[in-house]
Amino acid sequence: MVRVTYSYKNREFFHLEDSLMNQLAEHGKSLLFALLEPIQEVLLNEEGTIKIILDERPNIELIGFSAKVRSRIEKTWRGEDDLYDWN
Repeated sequence: MVRVTYSYKNREFFHLEDSLMNQLAEHGKSLLFALLEPIQEVLLNEEGTIKIILDERPNIELIGFSAKVRSRIEKTWRGEDDLYDWN
């Protein structure tokens, strides 16, 4: 199972308290999963967290994924993933 969390000023959130911010976060989460749809079958067997950091330097961290899956996720986000080359 893949979880998505948000971090702001070293505090981790699963659900943002401000309704507008939470709505934006949920929309971002759905877009993120849409980008990962081509490798959905691979992610079903993984236990990991996608941590979206909303500080001054926004960043996305992949926590708890195997190196192979982490590489595949990063390639998919960059548009470099070849769906038929899973070596």
